[in-house]
Amino acid sequence: MTRKRISGPERRALILAAARRVFSLHGYDGAKTLQIAREAKVSEALVYRHFPSKLALYRAVMQQVFSEQDNQLEILGIQEASAAGLVRSLKSYFCTVVAETEGDVQQRFRMMLTSLSGDGNYASQLYRRSQRLNNKAVNEAHRNAREAGDLTGKPLNIANTAMFIEHVGTMICAIRALDPGSRPYESDGHDLVMDAVWFCCRGIGLTDEAIARYIDE
Repeated sequence: MTRKRISGPERRALILAAARRVFSLHGYDGAKTLQIAREAKVSEALVYRHFPSKLALYRAVMQQVFSEQDNQLEILGIQEASAAGLVRSLKSYFCTVVAETEGDVQQRFRMMLTSLSGDGNYASQLYRRSQRLNNKAVNEAHRNAREAGDLTGKPLNIANTAMFIEHVGTMICAIRALDPGSRPYESDGHDLVMDAVWFCCRGIGLTDEAIARYIDE
């Protein structure tokens, strides 16, 4: 049986995917091009044919990740600087985490966890970039929601609460990667999404009335 010939762009994509897994696990300093080659099932010489150095490969991986992050922000970012925007953004986020946890989405969360169990460089870059891109909109939404009376209680550090929400989403994704019988949740799908949204909305200080007003929109 004749094996299908893989094109140059396809081979490059395989190398990038392999490099992403290796970098997320071992960090830039710990990753070796030979590891990446083995992960991609190609020779180390072929890796260097597509990328002149490990640094060039790392930059290509991060550029790919940043592009995905920008695309995700367009979908999941706050579209309205208000309580409504906060609730809708959280619902979109957890729908992605819970209802669509497969393929590339699941891989991204797994890579974040493996990075955190390694040197953390990959995860740190993504977290810090996300904060730079999101902080202005999130701060404005919190301020407007508080002025409208939809957000009450002790003001919390907004950057920290954003990270707490990210932690919840990452762990939900990791747990849902387990066999269904091993998952500790008593619900799944839409019900799990709604519980996560309510939990995080209450956590940042949104009133039950504000949550209920916007969560089903």
